Amino acid sequence: MKRRYKIGLGLLALILVFVGVNAYFWFTREPRPIVVVEAGDGGERVSINGLPANFYRGLGDRPRPAILLLGGSEGGLREYRNVFARQLAQEGYSVLYQSYYATSESNRSFNMVPLETFDAALDWLSSNPEIRPGPIAVIGHSKGAEGALLLATRDARVGAVVAAMPSDVIWQGFDFDSIDMSQFSSSWSESGDPVAYLPYQSLDWHEYFTVDALRLEMFKRSRDAATEHPSAFIPIQKATAQILLICGKNDTLWPGCRMAEEIKAKVEKGEGAAIELLVYDDAGHWAFGPASDLDESDTRMLASMGGDANGDLAARRDQWPRILRFLETTTRGQEAEQNSD
Repeated sequence: MKRRYKIGLGLLALILVFVGVNAYFWFTREPRPIVVVEAGDGGERVSINGLPANFYRGLGDRPRPAILLLGGSEGGLREYRNVFARQLAQEGYSVLYQSYYATSESNRSFNMVPLETFDAALDWLSSNPEIRPGPIAVIGHSKGAEGALLLATRDARVGAVVAAMPSDVIWQGFDFDSIDMSQFSSSWSESGDPVAYLPYQSLDWHEYFTVDALRLEMFKRSRDAATEHPSAFIPIQKATAQILLICGKNDTLWPGCRMAEEIKAKVEKGEGAAIELLVYDDAGHWAFGPASDLDESDTRMLASMGGDANGDLAARRDQWPRILRFLETTTRGQEAEQNSD
């Protein structure tokens, strides 16, 4: 009995040391940096709803179809998204890469992000004489995909959505520098009010020592409880846009493929526009973005959230021509008809 008692005390001591060391590093670490890069070659800085955006004119001498590009939970404006925007511009699309949070200390938290920023971005594109009248495509990754799908249910100007590693629900807000998430409301707001959201489910204490992918487990458990919060589901049936979904089966951030399959099933049950889902077995959360001329920061992210670097790159190479065909069909159909007259 004494032997077991001593072993138990030893294990308890190890746990307390582990918790104490991790707590020390958590509370003494530097805050997550805010990054807002300039547009660089081929682009220009503009301001939308008081927030910075980088705009890239599409290649060609006449008005071009428009794309609204939304990054993910990294926030701010990042060079690897600029690279993606430039590549789309080379294909003849005018791209507005819009920031929506983490551009300054005042909006560091992903909490109550105003959907009006996206409305203003669509207004700016619609009124720009360099933009061809017609449907606007919205491309989003991760939290940006969540925002893109939500936007498609609110605004008929959105004619196409590319949602990579998407969510079928609106999630609770968060802050990378906070432990207590109970202080946060919805990720998104409309007219100053929180959009109905799915709260996070906490893990049991022992799971912090036994679960490999803590974030994934938290998101999976929270998503399992979504039936108790029906208003948190994105009302995707309201969207008239055509939708292309992309996911990696080895995503270790959140269950993107599960949520993508739910979105696809709901759209197919209704009478909405067409929907397509691309699933990549060996890819993770970062299997979306440029497939060539990657920025160094993008290269470092490969395989950081599941899958491996080769799988992420292979997925990017495969999806790039598919994305271009999707955009050609959804945003240039009217232009093609006019050219054939």
